Amino acid sequence: MPHTLRTIRIKTIRDLWRHRSRTLMVVLSIAIGVLGIGMIVTTWDILRHDLGRRYAAVVPAHMEIYVPAGVTVDDLRGLETAAGVARVQGRAAFSGRYRSSRTSRWEPLDLIAVPDPAGQSVNILPLQAGVWPGRDQIALERSALGEMGADIGQALEVEDALGRSRTLQVSGVIHQQDDLSTMIRGSPVALVSLDAMTRLVGHDRVNTIYITAADLARQAEAAQAVRGRLERAGYAIGRVTLRDSFEHPAEDVLGVLMLVMGILGALALVLSSLLVTNTISALIAQQIDQIGAMKAIGASTGIVLRIYALTVLAYGLLGTAVAAPLAERLGYRLASYLAAQINVDLYPFRRSFLALSVMLAVGIIVPFIAAAKPLWDGAAITVRQAISDYGLGGGSGENRLTRCLGRVRGLPRLWSLALRNAVRVPHRLLLTLLTLALAGATFIAVLSTDRSFDRSIANLLEGQYRMDALLSFKGTQRVSQIVPLVASHPDVVHAEAWHFSGGVMKLPSGQERQATIFAGPINTRFYQPELESGRWLAPDDSNAAVVNRKWADEEGLRLGDVITFDLGGGAPQTGWVVVGFNRDLVRRQTGVFLSLESLNRVLKRADRTITLQVQYAAHDLASQRRVSDELSDLLAGHGIEVFSTLTMGQIRSQVVSLYRILVVFLLVMSALIALVGGLGLMGMMSINVLERRKEIGVMRAIGAEARAIVQVFWGESLLITLASFPLAVALSAPMSRIMARAVGMAFINTPLDFAYTTAGVAYWLALLLLIGTAASVAPAVSAANLRVRESLSYE
Repeated sequence: MPHTLRTIRIKTIRDLWRHRSRTLMVVLSIAIGVLGIGMIVTTWDILRHDLGRRYAAVVPAHMEIYVPAGVTVDDLRGLETAAGVARVQGRAAFSGRYRSSRTSRWEPLDLIAVPDPAGQSVNILPLQAGVWPGRDQIALERSALGEMGADIGQALEVEDALGRSRTLQVSGVIHQQDDLSTMIRGSPVALVSLDAMTRLVGHDRVNTIYITAADLARQAEAAQAVRGRLERAGYAIGRVTLRDSFEHPAEDVLGVLMLVMGILGALALVLSSLLVTNTISALIAQQIDQIGAMKAIGASTGIVLRIYALTVLAYGLLGTAVAAPLAERLGYRLASYLAAQINVDLYPFRRSFLALSVMLAVGIIVPFIAAAKPLWDGAAITVRQAISDYGLGGGSGENRLTRCLGRVRGLPRLWSLALRNAVRVPHRLLLTLLTLALAGATFIAVLSTDRSFDRSIANLLEGQYRMDALLSFKGTQRVSQIVPLVASHPDVVHAEAWHFSGGVMKLPSGQERQATIFAGPINTRFYQPELESGRWLAPDDSNAAVVNRKWADEEGLRLGDVITFDLGGGAPQTGWVVVGFNRDLVRRQTGVFLSLESLNRVLKRADRTITLQVQYAAHDLASQRRVSDELSDLLAGHGIEVFSTLTMGQIRSQVVSLYRILVVFLLVMSALIALVGGLGLMGMMSINVLERRKEIGVMRAIGAEARAIVQVFWGESLLITLASFPLAVALSAPMSRIMARAVGMAFINTPLDFAYTTAGVAYWLALLLLIGTAASVAPAVSAANLRVRESLSYE
């Protein structure tokens, strides 16, 4: 038995070494599939582990209470003794804007202040550089440094929504780990001291209270105890939010990203396994006489099976050995990139034993599954079948299809020969076609998904939203004054007054939710609702509301339900009847649409607004910014100061920024799949060269030039790639729809507006021609370099 095992090992090593090019292709193909899976598992395992640890370090709140009017620091400290409370942390959050010495343009800025920054206990904002801000200082969130073009020591002019401004010096850098980076969230975040906040907004109260419960199972009771104390002290509660998950807020989105990429990685592995099937089939067909000889001298089916199973095991282990180190490093780099987008630092590189286990398992098991049938067919062959087998592959290479093609007239001789050679082994051809077709379908599907997303955003921003800029003013302004003034600009097409604000909404169930109110003219030209049920607002409505479908489904709202709003500012609580459900990809969270006329009646105000939506003659980003700046100057000349400007181009950039990350990685994965397809084709061509060495020798013996040999194999490769093209296009249509729906549901909770890309089809055709040419180079050159004596003496 030991002698038998040694013989098996020697034969396996000799087979691997004798056919080095074939071994290299199979190993690389398996490695690419293992690399795709391993990279994704490594990335997800590192993110899941490091995000969890980093997020736990900030001590995330179990509950959050929003108090619109703010709570004094003394009353905040008194909440620490409430029943069931472990820790309490107050934070003030308010909007502002800034400009630096480098530019005169005002940009939005989200400002926060905390009592005793060095003693934070919940939702901690750690200091990464510099010192905590003092009276005339400000600390910037680290991801904002590049966006703001600022650094420690630089002076910034900061202004609140009412126009009170101060010049503050950047004293340090903080890190907000529970929010996205500035590039994705849009506006930067900065921390100021309570003294600086008092000078800006006139008070030092905190409006958000973060709490951890002593017993998580009783957090609702702790929240009620805190709420009771605040209400007894005379504070009006805006909202109370209890958290049921303590994972990082971005984990759900990252999980979807990893899932989509993992599916493509698995597809790459499946396609690489088809090359294993082809290779093992060709190896056994090539050595059928050896199998017959082994069977004749007493080798059992089990021994033959072990011989070739060891070859498959070697392929798998070598492929995994090549892929594993690269997958670990690329996985960590990918995790680092994604972590940077969500503003989290990873811990130093560590090995993911989960990823290593998965790579080892798939690197061994998948090749064995792929090789199972050819292994068994070869091992179970009888001596008589082996001895009577003619040539490689069990026949002369003739079949019904080759005979039919042989009767085709009018083709050039070399192309006719290439066409017949391509179909000599139908099952091998079908596997190769399937590999290339799936690779092409995936490539086209990714590009179609990207185009579908672009169409969805275009339909939304150009169809549903038809404004070019949103102007916000310092305090309320008279509509009858500012609308004609803005409309007088030659590049302005139309302007409308709108109201945007937050409010507390009480549901029919009695639960309270923070809602965002969007109120505009009923016959607005700037918003085209996309109703899924019910109707839009009507002129004769009294108090009617249209709610976003996603949120309505989450809260169980139905048409005819009455929702009650507390709008603050002394306005009475009013009930609004839900008359319709709207689809809105931007304001999909807590948006409620009301009639501006009805809202002004409740607020007992008329002809007043703090925001204006404007449509320009030109809609490109440069024009939007230019005209917005000109309008700010025009209004300032009439004593009306614009506090902030938000262009549609900025909104679009924020919406697509995170999605573009997914597209880039999907394209990388589709490129890997295309590479697997190319290796599969190269493997088939190499096998064809091995099986036709005698034919090549005969062609050379009767005078065929090396150029003619190269043209035969190049033509065969191109014919195979072109034959896969219609199948790839046919598969790409349903795959594109499935991918567009899956990505849309994952990212925006609604299917994307599907758009099939014909450009993607053209790109794949061009790439196919490149793959067909590249895959034929090595096999064709190998065939052309064969000498007649070597060809005819081949066994």
